[in-house]
Amino acid sequence: MKFKYHQYNLQHPFVKNKQLLRPIIPVSIGYKNRSFYFEALIDSGSDFNIFPKELAEKLGINLQNKRNVHFSGIESGLNEGFIASANLGIGNFAINTKIVFSDSAGSKGILGQFGFFDKFVVKFDLIKKEIELRLRK
Repeated sequence: MKFKYHQYNLQHPFVKNKQLLRPIIPVSIGYKNRSFYFEALIDSGSDFNIFPKELAEKLGINLQNKRNVHFSGIESGLNEGFIASANLGIGNFAINTKIVFSDSAGSKGILGQFGFFDKFVVKFDLIKKEIELRLRK
């Protein structure tokens, strides 16, 4: 399945009259009988999937009993999150995978190495402005 890069209204710093593109795709996150649509950045630098903690609350996932994990990103400092299993829907595919729910997740989800890249073969084509995903066999 193919997705278009998300275009931002931000001026590209290297190319005149061009806007920035990011590999952001629509996903659904489901748990039991609830699901919500969300946008998520495909981030090969992220170790795992990260979504906002408030999404877990809306889904009815009790994080109090879940294992916590500390992680850092490109910025310094540690963030805390809680690991839970949920259904990740992308296009016509739905997989059960682990997600870290954290207050530091921001307004978009992050699709990372464990829980996304180990489930899908990902091809980025910036020139065509396309991301192609194929379920790993």
